[in-house]
Amino acid sequence: MPTSSTGITIYGTQIELDTKQIVEIPITTGLNGTTIKLIAHAVVGARPGPVLCIMNTIHGGEWFAMEPLRQVRNALDTSQMAGAVIIAPVVNPAAFALDVRNVPDQVDSPDLNRIFPGPLTSTGDQIVAALTEHLIRNSDALIDFHMGPKGAAFTDALTGSDFPEEVSKRSLELALAFGSPIVRHAPMISGFPGPKSSKPYAAAVLGIPGFGGEVGGAGFGPKLDAVWHRRTVDGIHGVMAAMGILAQAPDHLPTRQLVYRNAHRINPRVGGILRPELTGSEMGIEVEEGQVLGRITSPYTGEVLEELKAPANGLAYYVGREHPVYPGGWAFGLAQIDDDARWVTNEEGAV
Repeated sequence: MPTSSTGITIYGTQIELDTKQIVEIPITTGLNGTTIKLIAHAVVGARPGPVLCIMNTIHGGEWFAMEPLRQVRNALDTSQMAGAVIIAPVVNPAAFALDVRNVPDQVDSPDLNRIFPGPLTSTGDQIVAALTEHLIRNSDALIDFHMGPKGAAFTDALTGSDFPEEVSKRSLELALAFGSPIVRHAPMISGFPGPKSSKPYAAAVLGIPGFGGEVGGAGFGPKLDAVWHRRTVDGIHGVMAAMGILAQAPDHLPTRQLVYRNAHRINPRVGGILRPELTGSEMGIEVEEGQVLGRITSPYTGEVLEELKAPANGLAYYVGREHPVYPGGWAFGLAQIDDDARWVTNEEGAV
């Protein structure tokens, strides 16, 4: 829903053109007596135009995009914008407060990204209902930022090939404009993560295009942090330019981008210490089928318990650093290069 000549309204609060404003949306009262609320940062341009909704930390432990979002909202010049950006840096405050993935309530719907549009009365359901009604529904596009849990870093964008045709097409255009070198365009309504997650629900029910952004991860050091933050900031600016909110995109697109369908998670079957062969700075490199990506060693005997090998040719879209992992814990992800994948050159990717 584009901004009008009078600006934009969020939760009954009118925000005028050429304005930055914070809006609080109360959700419920927690067991400890405190108010659980959403904080939305509205950056409204001087001229009417489309609205981009950006949300982060729908899984409480996946907070890494918080810093680049802060940089974006602080640096944007509203006088040079048409339309608006609404940023919700902490969508799941109940889980973020504990640095865990899901809300701590002992209920049937702990994972916010599996319960859209939030039909029940649990903490998570009420957060999702408010998010849907007051932020997503009033936008023209959606970016939902995720990251790997501690110890895993990502570099990809995800959108649905089974969204309604025009929504799917526009979603892919925006994902490419973000500038990720690896873009997954695969079933999200009929496949993972399903119709009750944020992007498939927004696309299929509300007709709003969008994608999931995954850039970086915690624990890889300040040099990589700075690189990943810059990529996120530039990517958001690229999407804003593709939507017409900004007049010009940064020169941030890679030489080529892989649009792929099939992914592999190469995670351990045993617990131990992950000893990776790939580092965070090597995310996005091409690996060959059978290549050893890392090993799991016993913290007690030092012996190698498992080798983690690439099951196909592809690009590494997530990597783990050296850290203790449970069976099935995050280690490596592979975007498969096959007949269902294609390369997009920089010129084609510039939307």
